[in-house]
Amino acid sequence: MMNRLKALACAAAMTCLAGTAAAQELTMAVWGGGGANTWREAFIKQFSPAEKFTIKMVEVPNPAGGLRSPAAASQYNLALVTYFEAIALSKAGLIESFDDNQLTGIKDVDPKYLTRDKAGRHVGLPVYFTYYGIAYNTDLAKAEDFASWQGLADAKWKGKLSLTRPVYLAPYDAVIMAKAMGGSEKDIDPGFKLLERIVPNVLATYTSLAHMNTLLTRGEVAAVPFYASRVWALRRQGAANVEVAMPKEGVLMLPYVVVVPKGAKHQDKALVWLNYIAGAEPQLRAAALDGWLPMNAKVKLPDELQKTFGRPYEEIVRNLYSPDWNVVVDHNEARVDRAEKLLSGVQK
Repeated sequence: MMNRLKALACAAAMTCLAGTAAAQELTMAVWGGGGANTWREAFIKQFSPAEKFTIKMVEVPNPAGGLRSPAAASQYNLALVTYFEAIALSKAGLIESFDDNQLTGIKDVDPKYLTRDKAGRHVGLPVYFTYYGIAYNTDLAKAEDFASWQGLADAKWKGKLSLTRPVYLAPYDAVIMAKAMGGSEKDIDPGFKLLERIVPNVLATYTSLAHMNTLLTRGEVAAVPFYASRVWALRRQGAANVEVAMPKEGVLMLPYVVVVPKGAKHQDKALVWLNYIAGAEPQLRAAALDGWLPMNAKVKLPDELQKTFGRPYEEIVRNLYSPDWNVVVDHNEARVDRAEKLLSGVQK
């Protein structure tokens, strides 16, 4: 009987220890693919907080979608989302907000790129960005072909272009094309008018980044509005026939933000992590590993690394267009409907 009681006591103690260990592991939802490995190598490996806890990357198809689940607060402590999604999640009351005293690491981010709610509180930590330019296959096109966003409407590209799905076409393509045509995120019609001229040149819409990688590198399409970070990754993997053009009207800045689900546990530890990833050193490591452009203004990118971006970092920053994402979010539903109608006859 005594041995049995001892065994039960040991089992109970082990359960308590396991529960304590689990409590010290924060989970962060990220997109699947190589990005999770970059987080592990550039951020987690060197993370050593005074109060010991660890960060676990959980790869999911859509982190923002996961935060819309009623179980989000119990599943995740943090999540990586786009600036656009952070604003939408904040408006829906699905993520926490913080003040300057809590997010001390945010001081080195340019104020115009901060994600704030209407009360002026931060809804996340902007950690890196990419930009949305025109990716092209160098066997089929050259940078001069896309000196302007209007270059995509040239009839010589009939059947040789691709576009993204309506859910991204509305907040990304339509916005930067509106800007290129004299409009803005508030005046979106010029962007859709340019898209109407581009659609006859579209062979197919792409359904995933992997799908687009294949279409572009194999020369099945000549060009596509696309993420500079993906082109950087393709070139790092050996694809020498892809480049990204930066039209004269500018490129769309796409910041990525780490947010905390509403009601998530261990928010004190989440803040320690957020202030750590705001630092210059981990962001520099991420830039070298995966071409992620740093949000921390104090990061000094080595010349050799900047060469891999195809242009100096300062030139990239000068050409960034950062819209009012609150406006984009407020009008997104109607614009996605408009984009769906526009692409209704395009092959997927």
